[in-house]
Amino acid sequence: MKYVALSGGADSVCLLLKLLEQGEQVTALHCNFHLRGEESVRDEHFCRSLCERVNVDIKVKDFDTRTYAQTYHISIEMAARELRYNWFAEETDTIYVAHHRDDQVETVLMNIIRGTGVKGLTGISPESVLYTTPRSSDAPSKPLKVIRPLLSLTKEEILQYLEDCHQDYVTDSTNLERDALRNRIRLDLVPQMEDLNPKVKEHICRLAENAREELKTSETAALHHMLSPLGFRRSQIKEIASYSGTETRLWISDTYRLIKSKGIIAYEEKRPDRKEPFRIDADKINGPLLYRRVRPGDRFRPFGMKKGSKLVNDYLAEHGVNLLEREKTIVAHTPDGQIVWVVDHEIDDRFRVDESTRNVLTLTFS
Repeated sequence: MKYVALSGGADSVCLLLKLLEQGEQVTALHCNFHLRGEESVRDEHFCRSLCERVNVDIKVKDFDTRTYAQTYHISIEMAARELRYNWFAEETDTIYVAHHRDDQVETVLMNIIRGTGVKGLTGISPESVLYTTPRSSDAPSKPLKVIRPLLSLTKEEILQYLEDCHQDYVTDSTNLERDALRNRIRLDLVPQMEDLNPKVKEHICRLAENAREELKTSETAALHHMLSPLGFRRSQIKEIASYSGTETRLWISDTYRLIKSKGIIAYEEKRPDRKEPFRIDADKINGPLLYRRVRPGDRFRPFGMKKGSKLVNDYLAEHGVNLLEREKTIVAHTPDGQIVWVVDHEIDDRFRVDESTRNVLTLTFS
């Protein structure tokens, strides 16, 4: 199920229809901020009607945005943003939004006008992780993955698509008001820049892509300088630099363990001798453990890795085990073939001992 932020405007309507074209199951989320009187009511009615016609479930949330802004002494725009993403995070861990190429251009220009470094030149990322802003002290911040599939499309292409589909949409009248900086950039600055160079939008988007790559390269180089003396391999450092998920991930060198979570990295020196034995949750095994030598294609989920899997041979290579030793490595597996333990190296995270464990099995091999 894919959750889509649906305002009723051309961009979000286009996103909704394109996901349906791809055969996706979709739920629409519509925010009524009650900031534009009858227009807000109109937008909600339009979204409900559209979703009923295309057989899509819709959830609508009403907000007292002005009171929220006054209570917490923030702008109306910031209040709407907080309310919107806080609600999205309650409904799902991943939201699809309809930012497009023209939004990218406006964002980069707005950052430049306000004063920015390289980070601001990257503009809007195709995917990012936001964290909610709970105003209650006992409410935890939640991660929300934001995906922007339309970022390569221009506004003109979106409008042409809707025209071809004979699909109408609503228009936010505040987008024509020049009191907001973004509107002035869109209505005044960008047309003037296009008079100087008709391809200026394309060039600004290329600038954002180059800035993202440059920033990524710089971060990787800095990490390599810091982590290579600790025994981490180039392939591991590349993984560490590129990982942006919300789950805690673990990497191990010959002498150090490193974790990364929510963009924060922490590492500690490994003890020279492992004093703690390998333990697993006995109730997660559906039969006796069987032992054999590792085979090409064997996969497992190393301890600390919350999703996906890794080839056992790749894991061993990353941890400095040479080819001859790799071929001698023993794995323990369940009767249905699922690897539980790479003997003397690491357990599979799915069999780890956790707070719900009742029966612990200590692993030994001789």
